[in-house]
Amino acid sequence: MFGLSLSMDTLAISLAMVVCSSLPVTPASITRVAGIFGLFQAFMPMAGWGLAETAISVTGGVDHWIAFGLLALVGGRMIYEGLQNSAECIFANDPSRGLPLIILALGTSIDALAVGVSFVPLGAAPFFTSSVIGIVTFIIVASGMLLANRIGRRSGKRMEVLGGVILIAIGVKILFSHLAG
Repeated sequence: MFGLSLSMDTLAISLAMVVCSSLPVTPASITRVAGIFGLFQAFMPMAGWGLAETAISVTGGVDHWIAFGLLALVGGRMIYEGLQNSAECIFANDPSRGLPLIILALGTSIDALAVGVSFVPLGAAPFFTSSVIGIVTFIIVASGMLLANRIGRRSGKRMEVLGGVILIAIGVKILFSHLAG
């Protein structure tokens, strides 16, 4: 269940990468994107588990703001670009390479750090659970990229706006779930 819920934001971003960019959906690009997202989603819970006591004091007050800020920035830019008449996309360069991919992977995996902290009271097996989270994320992202390549490019700007709204909604959900709790 952790894997499925944690992979939804990575799915939204990977769909946007395909729909609003000229990213060629090849085995290499799918492996890069799904692999990086999967690694971050698997590593962050392990880091949270390993640093359970300090993770709460270090990121507990700001993790939701960081995730919200990154997702709102990317989502807002997607909405803006989707409403413009130009063909330019937020992902001007290949979004499956370099710093943009790392920033997106980090922004979508910050909530996984908190999940890792919960491994201790839940009695979850950290390595196994984190591995499952990473594998599920890889599968969800790879499947989403293939699906977006088949149907998403036809929808163009509408999907870009929808993707931006979804990213902002995920950011708001993260923010409110931490502020309410």
